[in-house]
Amino acid sequence: MSAQENKPVKKRSGLVGYIKDTNQELKRVTWSTKKELLKNTGIVLATIISFTILVWGLDTMLSGALGLILK
Repeated sequence: MSAQENKPVKKRSGLVGYIKDTNQELKRVTWSTKKELLKNTGIVLATIISFTILVWGLDTMLSGALGLILK
């Protein structure tokens, strides 16, 4: 750990204090690389598409079954 990570954060009040604290916190964030971002975006899109197809298929089957029952 670096010496900066061990420093206690001063509590400020008001809007200016909030903005300064937010900026300090954003400097500590570990941001993803572009490669990681694209990989994770692909995983999310694939998951969304998969679940969309799954729900569509279940809806189609259940609608068909309900149509047969109500005839």
